[in-house]
Amino acid sequence: MVASTAILCLGVGLFLLAPLLGAQAFPLSIAGRVMFASAACIAVLWGEQLCSVGIRASLLVIAGSYALSYIGTLIFVATPPFVVEAAQLLLPALSAGVWFAVVKRAGACDESTADGPLRGRSRTVPYRVFLGVGIFGAALLLTNGLSEGKTGAPDEFLTLYVGLAVSLCIAGIAAFLPRNVDLTFVFRLMLPIIVICTFLVFAIEADQQPYEVVAIGFGWTFFIIFAWEIWCIAAAKTTVPPLAAFSLGSAILSLCTLAAEGLRALAALFSVDSLFIIASICIVSILTSLFLLNEQKVREVVQDQRTLLDRADESACRLCVERMAAEIKLTEREKEIAIRVLQGKDNAAISQELFISKATLYTHLRNMYKKAGVHSRQEFSNLMNRYC
Repeated sequence: MVASTAILCLGVGLFLLAPLLGAQAFPLSIAGRVMFASAACIAVLWGEQLCSVGIRASLLVIAGSYALSYIGTLIFVATPPFVVEAAQLLLPALSAGVWFAVVKRAGACDESTADGPLRGRSRTVPYRVFLGVGIFGAALLLTNGLSEGKTGAPDEFLTLYVGLAVSLCIAGIAAFLPRNVDLTFVFRLMLPIIVICTFLVFAIEADQQPYEVVAIGFGWTFFIIFAWEIWCIAAAKTTVPPLAAFSLGSAILSLCTLAAEGLRALAALFSVDSLFIIASICIVSILTSLFLLNEQKVREVVQDQRTLLDRADESACRLCVERMAAEIKLTEREKEIAIRVLQGKDNAAISQELFISKATLYTHLRNMYKKAGVHSRQEFSNLMNRYC
């Protein structure tokens, strides 16, 4: 996090400095833009933290974060340039500071959230689901680019207002969702959203219209929030480190959107008919919905149908812990705590069952993490699952 934040701040500084140097500014500007890529590292580090909370809590945080980003953008538009430049330098450092506070609190207390962590690991990373998310994102981005290409002055403010409204609505809904909500139905909506956006962009007027801006703004915000959510759920349920799985999902989306930009450039170069583009987007989206992001694949991730162990079976959990304890040398008391952590019990329940204080429990947990070479409850649970 420190390295990514430092690189990002340096990139922002070089980019802001470039206009002051006149003709010699181009190399600095390019270097600054390259350094902006470190923002992706900061994003996936935050994604890793989201993997350790419940579905409801992570959805609320993601939607709330996007709402704040839209609000910030709208505020900065009406703010003097020097204030915006200062904010560009300070916000990455502020994000890093909050991240360290979150990590420290998780390491010190390590309480489960009210939702409970996203537990239960599938055997492999859901590559098909990740690829399906990437293709849907590329389809929406391609549709948005073609919509903006119909006018020399895209209505970006309307897009921001729609994105803000959608983010706030999703955050409000997430606050009242049940603990173990099934989000499978959400991904059924992605195909009709893409088809409707494509139809509105191409099927009626030649110029960009407000209703198509609203549709695309709604579609993209809805998509990106639930893309983050599916990455978080999947990353928390694989046997690979959550950071690696989350990074893979983000990288696949980036590659797919880059491919979409390349296809858009080729379509413009060869003057491809708009009807052919409409058909291509719809056909690819339908095939993606059928073979990559279908209900069965999403349900396996969201509802955790392919778990490695029945957590209600204490003997199975004990066997997992015994295997791990033989390698990292856990004490008998630490084994009892590990079994209950694997079962998904929170610290209050563990303290009550073992008749120990929370302070004593925290001490045991810290010692267990040190022996296992991990830093959080989520990483410790991931490690135990590898022995199941």
